[in-house]
Amino acid sequence: MVGARARAQPADDAKSSYRVSLDRVDYEPAAITGTRLRVYLSAMSLQGQILDLTDPKQIRLYVGTSEKKLPFALGRYDASADTETDIVFLVQATADFTDALPQITDSLEHVLLDHLKDSVKVAVMTYGASATPPKLAGVKTVRGKVALASDSSVTDPVLLDGIDRALVALKKAQPEHVGRPLRKMIVVVGDGRDADADHDRITRTATRAAKEGVRIHTLAYSPADLRRPLLVLGELSKKSFGTLRWPGQGRKPLPETWNDAFKQLADEINKQYVITFFAGAPGSDEDVGGKKIHIVTSGRTEAVSNELKVPEAPGCAGNACESGYCADDACVAFGGAQPSSGKAILRWVLILVGGLVGVLVLLAFAGWLITKRQERQPNPPHPSQQPHLMNQPAMTAASQHFAVQQGLLPNGRPIPGLLVMTGPRTGERLTLRHGFLVGGQPASDLAIQDGYTSGNHAQFTMDLEGNCMVVDLGSTNGTFINGQRITNSPLQHGMTIKIGATEFRFLTQ
Repeated sequence: MVGARARAQPADDAKSSYRVSLDRVDYEPAAITGTRLRVYLSAMSLQGQILDLTDPKQIRLYVGTSEKKLPFALGRYDASADTETDIVFLVQATADFTDALPQITDSLEHVLLDHLKDSVKVAVMTYGASATPPKLAGVKTVRGKVALASDSSVTDPVLLDGIDRALVALKKAQPEHVGRPLRKMIVVVGDGRDADADHDRITRTATRAAKEGVRIHTLAYSPADLRRPLLVLGELSKKSFGTLRWPGQGRKPLPETWNDAFKQLADEINKQYVITFFAGAPGSDEDVGGKKIHIVTSGRTEAVSNELKVPEAPGCAGNACESGYCADDACVAFGGAQPSSGKAILRWVLILVGGLVGVLVLLAFAGWLITKRQERQPNPPHPSQQPHLMNQPAMTAASQHFAVQQGLLPNGRPIPGLLVMTGPRTGERLTLRHGFLVGGQPASDLAIQDGYTSGNHAQFTMDLEGNCMVVDLGSTNGTFINGQRITNSPLQHGMTIKIGATEFRFLTQ
């Protein structure tokens, strides 16, 4: 299938205090040439906490057995507008769970459901002597209506029958928008007992879930403090790349133990990492199409993920896109309008017109800001104090205007830019120009007011060929290239730049 998805397959176990797993891979043609590889990564400690992977040195991409150093942007699942989630909650309702069900209901409602995106679909079902059928509905419809009641049964419950029903419902589920990623999971709350007690069936069920891209997350609770059956929940989670949490034991566990478990689960759903790697075009040295990849986290959180195979060819929402890039789940030709509908064409026309107007306004505003900055800085450094700028054949005003209007340098190369890696603007790409100033002053081309960035911190230069340098302007905390503090340095594609507390990736493609 031409497309944008790959599902996780079981990987060898790794003895580690941390666990990372790949849910899926989207492989698409990018608007800035080449391709983008979007990886959905869950990174957890064995106690259920989300790992902090904001340091770009912690994330290493391997293609086969070789590390591939590609520029990337790190985001979160809840910040992605083009993702959807379906969840089936399966709660044990035997007689011994009667006292715990009110607290489970409260935590499920107020700690988890209240903090999920409205686009999420959920189904809440119970299992005891039998399993109720799941029915997925929008989380807005379900909130405030969860009613968990015991069926008063005293026999072992039909746990695996309930999971089978949940898997059938999730297999039939389709995203609201065709082609968008659909994340599927089952959340089991129970003590691990099952009427069949068939270990082979447990393994088959968990393996089936993994192959169908469904994670089984379990919250283990035994009112009678029977530990052995809880191993069943661990097996289900482990084989399906889910997680196991332990809210507590005893007849009446404290409310905060349930709240903490559901809060961790909410974080795992909402804060899953979405890593976008920028790779080469098909056929280039950086092409990753059709190859197996995995992620290694290094530093204090060392772990190795399962392996996924990247689709053979990039595509948009499962459809081929041979001469364009992906936008709103559709293939858009370079320099052309989106070939979908009248509304889509009109939308692109409005975007182009609005963009031209915006450029003119920005140019006028930039001129005003530059004038104000020059008024506040009557004595700029003499060229003799910055020899690295003296021989730099800077872009002329006409060349810069051409670049802004056309998106290309006079020699036809794309304009270099910065990809924001950390901070509130993570994932945003900034277009550079000669003299681009970064600092804490509002008049800077990029104003960063984080307490670590000097007023005039660093400046970028660019010649007519698009060759760039970054110059530290005597900042307090310094400017760093690939972790090394510099005074001035030429830039190459993929380099990491740190200014204050913000990190960027320099891109020329």
